[in-house]
Amino acid sequence: MGAIKIILCLVLFGMVLAKPQWYTSKGGKKYFIEADQKYNWLAASQACTRRNLQLAEIKSLDKNEDLVELLKSVFGHPINLWLGANDEFNTNKDLKRPFYWSSSGKRMDYTNWIEGGPANANSNEHCVHVCGKSKNFEWNDLPCTKKIGYICEEHRSDNDHRNSMQEKSQKILDITKKLFESEQHEQKRSMEKITGIVSQVVQKNNEITHNLERIQQNMENGNSNRDVKFHNRELRSHVEAALQTVHDMDGELEKESENFYSKFSKKFSEAQKAIEHILGNKAKNVEK
Repeated sequence: MGAIKIILCLVLFGMVLAKPQWYTSKGGKKYFIEADQKYNWLAASQACTRRNLQLAEIKSLDKNEDLVELLKSVFGHPINLWLGANDEFNTNKDLKRPFYWSSSGKRMDYTNWIEGGPANANSNEHCVHVCGKSKNFEWNDLPCTKKIGYICEEHRSDNDHRNSMQEKSQKILDITKKLFESEQHEQKRSMEKITGIVSQVVQKNNEITHNLERIQQNMENGNSNRDVKFHNRELRSHVEAALQTVHDMDGELEKESENFYSKFSKKFSEAQKAIEHILGNKAKNVEK
C-alpha cells in the first residue's frame, strides 16, 4: 500500500512538472519554465515568442546564482533546459569560441560552462543549455536539434518598463505622502494659531463686557451732566477699542488663512511639477 502511495505521488509530481508554469526567484525575476524534454532550440525559442517572451539570457553571476537557487527549489537536481544563446553555427571546436545572446546579438561575456565545455562535439553543438549532467546547473553546448526543456523570461525592455513604472509609482507615492503630511502639520499649526486668536477675542470680550457693566453702573449712579458726558466718552472709547480689537483679530484670522492656503498652494504646485517631471510631461508643459 505504501509503495502505491509513493508511485501515485511521483506520478502526480511528474504531472505538475510536465506542465509549464511561471516561477519567481528570490531576486524577484520571473521565469516561465517547461521541463518536458520535447523541444529543439528553435521550437523552444518560438514557444517563448508566442508568449511574448524570450529564451532566458544569463549575463551576470548574481542572476545565474539567483536562477540556480530557483531551479534547485523546483527540480532538486539539474535537468536539461535551453537558454537563449548560440555560437552562430561555428564549427570550431575551440572551448573559447564566441557565443551570442539571440535576442540582443551581443557576445556572451559571463559564462558558467561545465568542466570541459563547450566542446562542440562533431562540430554540431551550437546551442547553449543548462546541463542535466552538471553538478550545479552549469551550462554546456548541444546540437540545436536536441529535444529538451526550456526557460523563458520577459523581454528586457518589458521588464525595464515595468521596473521603471514601479519606480515612478513609488516616487509619486512618496511625493503625495510628503505633501499630505506637510499639509497636516501646517493645518495643525494654523489651527493652533487660530485657536489662540479666538481665545484672545474671548478674553478681550470679557474685559469689554466687564468695563461696560462698570460704566453702566457709574452712569446709573451719576447725577450731573458732567458725569454723563464723562461716562459717554468712556463708553465711546471702550466701544472703539472693542471694534478695533475685532478688526485686528479679523485681520489676523484672514492673514493666517491666506498664509495657510498660500503655503499649501505653493507646495501643491511643487509636487505637481515633480510628478510631471517623473512622468516625462516636463517638455510638453514647456511647449504649452
